[in-house]
Formats: sequence, structure tokens, C-alpha cells
Amino acid sequence: MNIPDYQRLMLPILQRLADQGGELAIDALTDMVAAAMAMGDVERNERLPSGQETVFVGRMRWTLSYLESSGAVTAAPDGMIRLSDTGSEQVAEHLTDMGVAPENSGSVATPRSLWVAASGDDNGAEGRMQECFQTCYERLKAQLLQRIHGQTPAFFEELVIDLLLAMGYGGRRPDLAKCLGRSGDGGIDGVVRRDSLGLDVAYVQAKRYRPGTAVSISAVRDFAGALDAHKADKGVMVTTSHFPDSAVKFAQASRRRIAFIDGDRLTSLLIRHNIAVRPHMTFEMKHLDEDYFEGPRDNLVAQPA
Repeated sequence: MNIPDYQRLMLPILQRLADQGGELAIDALTDMVAAAMAMGDVERNERLPSGQETVFVGRMRWTLSYLESSGAVTAAPDGMIRLSDTGSEQVAEHLTDMGVAPENSGSVATPRSLWVAASGDDNGAEGRMQECFQTCYERLKAQLLQRIHGQTPAFFEELVIDLLLAMGYGGRRPDLAKCLGRSGDGGIDGVVRRDSLGLDVAYVQAKRYRPGTAVSISAVRDFAGALDAHKADKGVMVTTSHFPDSAVKFAQASRRRIAFIDGDRLTSLLIRHNIAVRPHMTFEMKHLDEDYFEGPRDNLVAQPA
């Protein structure tokens, strides 16, 4: 399975806290949430580019920071995460979609402040910069989903086509990719031709679902049927939500090649290919070049004493 994004982590965190009497140490809470979401060792141990911590721990930190800012949990001085009355009410209501933080919100606590308050961990200046970057990155992904949900289904279909073109599908030629919109046939929302003769075609379906609402296995089967109707063997399903494991297993067993892009991967790809986002600030980190100081200096002429 994919590493859960922060929206899918919210309810499991609150549920584990509620099950354990309302408070847990961060390490124990992290282990329990990973077990509850049936995460394998590969997903659990995937590390951030800095190598200083795992992706899952970073997402737990970001999720806890949002839960703290919303009043659902508190980070106590004794290193415990405690469930508030607000959090208890959310568990009782079995809340599955807590929404996303508003844009430019100044009230959202930084993930680092929450994690340090609870565990005393500090990776130094470079570690803090990495965590700050990860915080901004996760916030931007949340903002992207929020804005996408505020647009029309047709906008989302166009967005998906723009992304596929930016990724190199259709040779980056707009004339080889198009949305079918309401005229779509059998659940096909778009088509991308890899060559001008149309000998290699991939069909696209876009599902703009709210977070927490999985794409059903029946929808995946219907898409596979639509591919059969078009005598096609390639398809791409894109959603703002997520796909259940049953959908992935169905695609693996199918003779058709169906690629899945869930909300977490979608926002990552949009950011990577600069679709619906633009660069804001760029920093370049440098360190000492030890080879310069320790390498041979044959070209230098020794000066007489």
C-alpha cells in the first residue's frame, strides 16, 4: 500500500489515543497507527531525501501538528500526546474527513514544534530546514487538493491531461491528448495518443472524490470494461482520494495495464512538474569541499623561505 497521507492518518491517530485512555507517547502512537493501517516494512522504512527520518514519521508529525492546531490533541511537557474533548467528540462521530487547513493560516503549529515538545528530538540546523521544507511541501499538497475540490469535474479532467502531457505522454504535444468531457464513452474521460497515428493509446478516467472516500472496486472493473470496449490495453485512473488494495490486486491480475494515481501521488506529481504551482523561493545548501583542501597542489610553486 502507499504511505498514508495526513488526511488518512487523522482518524486512526485519534482512535488509537481513545483506545489507550486518551494519551500515548509519540513512539508508541506511531507504532500503533502503522500497525492499524497494515503498513509493511518497505513503506514504514522509506526515508526522506535527507535520510534523517522516515516519510511516515514526517507525515505523523504533520498530522499531529494539524490536530493540535484544530484542538483535537495537545503535546504535553511530559512527552505525551493527549486527546482533548474535541478529539473525543470527533472519534465518537467517526469523522473520516476533517478537511484541510485554510490557505495562509497563521494558526497552524509547525510539525517540528509538536514533535520536539513531545520527544525532545532535534536534528540540528540542517534537520530543521529539512523539516521546514517537508512542512511546506505537505501544506502545499493539502492546498492543492482543497483548490481542486473547489473546481468543476471538467477542470479536474483538464488538469489530469495537463499533468500527463507534462510527464511526457503524447510527446508533450497537446494535439495528441484531449478530454472527452460529458461526451465520454463508458466512463472514459480522456485519451492520450503516444504517436500521431494513434497506434499507441492510453485512456484516462478522473475521479474527483473527497478524501476518505475510496474508489470502489466496481468502478475499477467498469473502467476495465470500457478499455475492452475500445479494444485498448492501457489505462490511467486518477483520483483525489485513494484506491483500495482490492483495486490494485484486480489490476495486477488483469491482462490490461492500468496505472493508478491517488491523491497523494497526484499532488506530488503536480508539484514536481509545476502544474497549478510555481516556484516561490529557492535555496542552495553548500558544504565544505574536503577534496579542495586535501587534494594535491602540484601546480603551486613553493616559495623560498
